[in-house]
Amino acid sequence: MTERFIRGLARAKWVVLIGWLAIAVASMLALPDLAAIVRETEQKFIPADSDSVVAKQLMERINPETTTKSSAILVYSREGGLTEQDRDWLKGKAEELGKLSGKDGFKSVQSAYETPELAEKFRSKDGTTELLIVGFARADNDVLTQEAVDTLASKVKGAPSGSKVELTGSAPIGKDFQSSSEEGLKKTELLTVILVLVILLIVFRSPVAPLIPLITIGISLVITRGLVAAATEFGMPVSSFTQSFLIAVLFGAGTDYCILLIQRFREELNRDGDKVEALVRTMRTVGKTVAFSASTVFVAFFLIGFAQFGLYQSAVGVSIGVAVTLIAGLTLTPALLMVFGKATFWPSKVADGQGHGESKLWGAMASLAARRPVAILLVAVLLLAPITLLYQGKRSFDDLAEINPEYGSVQGFRQVERSFGAGEVFPLSVAISSADSMRSPDALAALETASANVAKLEGVKEVRSAVRPLGEQLADLTVSSQLTQTSDALQQMKDGVDQVSGGLLSADSSITSGQADIRKLTGGLRTMADKTSEAQQGLKQIYGGMQQASEGAGRIAGGLKESAAVSDSMDVDLQALLKKYPELAKEAAMQQLLGKQQGLAGGLMELSSGANQLSASFEQLNPGIGKAADGLGQLADGQKQAADGTAKLEGGMQQLSVGLKDGAKGLGDISKGLASVKEAQQAIGASQIPGWNLPQAALDSPELQQALDYYISEDGKTAKLDVVLAVNPYSPEALTTVDQIRESLMHSFEGSAMEGARVYASGTSAQILELKDISKSDFTRTGTFVLIGIFIVLMILLRSILAPLYVLLSLGFNFLVTMGIVEFIFVDLLGKEGLSWSASFFVFLIIVALGVDYSIFLMARFKEEYRPRGITYAMTKAMTTTGGVIISAAVIMGGTFAALMLSGVNTLLQIGAGIVIGLILYATVFMGLVIPALANLFGEANWWPFGKPAAAAEQTGSGSDSEGSRILEQAAD
Repeated sequence: MTERFIRGLARAKWVVLIGWLAIAVASMLALPDLAAIVRETEQKFIPADSDSVVAKQLMERINPETTTKSSAILVYSREGGLTEQDRDWLKGKAEELGKLSGKDGFKSVQSAYETPELAEKFRSKDGTTELLIVGFARADNDVLTQEAVDTLASKVKGAPSGSKVELTGSAPIGKDFQSSSEEGLKKTELLTVILVLVILLIVFRSPVAPLIPLITIGISLVITRGLVAAATEFGMPVSSFTQSFLIAVLFGAGTDYCILLIQRFREELNRDGDKVEALVRTMRTVGKTVAFSASTVFVAFFLIGFAQFGLYQSAVGVSIGVAVTLIAGLTLTPALLMVFGKATFWPSKVADGQGHGESKLWGAMASLAARRPVAILLVAVLLLAPITLLYQGKRSFDDLAEINPEYGSVQGFRQVERSFGAGEVFPLSVAISSADSMRSPDALAALETASANVAKLEGVKEVRSAVRPLGEQLADLTVSSQLTQTSDALQQMKDGVDQVSGGLLSADSSITSGQADIRKLTGGLRTMADKTSEAQQGLKQIYGGMQQASEGAGRIAGGLKESAAVSDSMDVDLQALLKKYPELAKEAAMQQLLGKQQGLAGGLMELSSGANQLSASFEQLNPGIGKAADGLGQLADGQKQAADGTAKLEGGMQQLSVGLKDGAKGLGDISKGLASVKEAQQAIGASQIPGWNLPQAALDSPELQQALDYYISEDGKTAKLDVVLAVNPYSPEALTTVDQIRESLMHSFEGSAMEGARVYASGTSAQILELKDISKSDFTRTGTFVLIGIFIVLMILLRSILAPLYVLLSLGFNFLVTMGIVEFIFVDLLGKEGLSWSASFFVFLIIVALGVDYSIFLMARFKEEYRPRGITYAMTKAMTTTGGVIISAAVIMGGTFAALMLSGVNTLLQIGAGIVIGLILYATVFMGLVIPALANLFGEANWWPFGKPAAAAEQTGSGSDSEGSRILEQAAD
């Protein structure tokens, strides 16, 4: 910084102060609220092209009117079992909440009362718990959804005494996560301010001096929050970590920078008491050190912006804070020093001769590093390398671990977990996209096969799909069930065939009996025909021998009586035949026979009555006898025809008898065949061969159509499956199960009507699996960027390639050792499933970004102290003059991050612990022994490839880098 600028700054101190205050006020009034934006922001930052996001988009196409984007589960429980009063209360609440559908973010309500056929899905088997599911129209983090959760919470108050009502599910858990984070943030802010204030009071022994860094950092934080919030409108992501890291980094690094300035100002003020000249000398000497220190932090957090993962990117806001704090530190802090002047250090007095001293401890470590560099490196590696093996990279993705267990959403989740299983709260949803419609029998059969295969997986409790709407296979559509039904039908058919066969055999017996009667009838007809011929001859004789008529009258009367008897007998036989075989009445010959028989009966009756009068009225009978003779001739012909017809009837009945016997035999064969088919089907059913068949009639049924509409889109090209896991959705087993489900579905579709269909998984477990892969790959990618950026800064500062390389290697080794210790504490000792999935990344980022400051302090002084006397002298001098600076900076920085450990948020606890351990370890072991040993070991090669630095002038307080970097040493004294 130029002297002219510094003097102008000193003169315009009040303008500068008022200007910063005005900017802070304007930021609060005009810029967005960062806390509100974070509250409405999705915290997992799943990329837009990820499977889970695509799955949600696809499933919204199925039935947009009923699809919900978030939900809450009302968990009602009572120890010992629910009562009728409990169920009545729940039923009333279901009806009351149902009226809110379509209003204020509410979309649907599902319960045992709305859908009785699914009652078992809402009631636990032990009878202690019942669920009521409320769907919301918007995402978990949406303001309208959060307000709807509040409304729901207010409406479920006043439950019957002795019962317990909690809200869990995605929306309540998301809301409690935000509340927990905000409470932790407030706690962190307060603890950080208190901690920094205590440290500053100890360092400065003055109540005034701490006000300068607190005012500087406080104003910087207010402005930074507004700027970061405004930057979100241009696509910069933010998260709860953004606010936490802003507080920790700004108070940690900012306090270090302010201490550098204040301590140096005090030293310079000792010279002549002129505060303006003291400020000029302070800014000229310390400014460069502060700028380089802040630049490494700025570069590290700025390069985070090139990460692909949104949660990692959210840390880029810290770079804005570092930039604002640096500007404030170089302008506002000097202005405040001018305002307070010597009063800054009240009640202490600024005395001449106060300055910095040299640390004997660090001098001893420098001597050891110079004499035994190889031994120090070997011992460090042998002692620390095994600790790195403790770091197995075990990570936990359990969001519930981030929330206070006393929160209702956590207690509700645990109750569901105990009564139903954790998978009921966060089922896995699988979207299936196909080029062809899946509403066909073949596609649904393939879907059933896939559902059955998924249901067999160890980590799966239940699969619900279009063909399994209730989570169970539709028994009526299984091949084994249909075989059983067919077998029963075949048995009935067999019984019917057996009955028909028996009837035919009975009919054959009756026909045989009828044949004998017909033979008698035929004989009688022929006899009648013969007798009728004889009567005709007699009448002819009467007609030819009128003289003999009187004598033959008696014989005629007797013959007529005999004929009448025969005719009566024939009539009886015919009537009996017709009664037994009514179908003969339809035969033309039979009808003719009946007519003639009736005529014969009438004629005989007339002859019988007229024979007695024959003698007296012969003259009158002679013409009638002639006619009678003709009639008898006709009658004889008719009787012969009737006899021929009955003979033919007998033959037909003989053929019918043979046919009936053949039919009965055929039906017997059919009966045997049906029995064989039934036995085969029973064998198939017993073998439990899987199979599924969907007849068109079943496909068109209203019940199945309703299931299709819920699970398959109207065009049939998008379908979904709901998979209830048998394991905790946050567990590693759940992640393995998600992969198995994908593989099972794709394998099931091969060679089926759904071959080529694409599968996308969504839900908590699916998102966690994506987070696992995305965060891991982006960690490597972004970490490389950060290391390269810091390497470039160090190379420019030190004018060397080798020195920055071993500095970065030491930072990396320190990170592995730190994570080994942290994982051992939280996983092995405290029994955690793993470290929070984002903890390792942020520990790495902050340890590297802030730890490199200590390297700058040491290596910049090392470069300045390089003399013809060699490496040993330069490193010893650098260590003795900056060791206290490094320790003080580590204590202050570690203290601000230690406040995160008391936030109550599990991830911040682990990050805070990791940073405290890492910074202290690096500031002592690595900066005290490892880096000096490496510098001594490489000797002149430290300056490769740019060559040795030029000899520095004797320190006169005239602007060397060492002047600024050594100021903090006083804080360690």
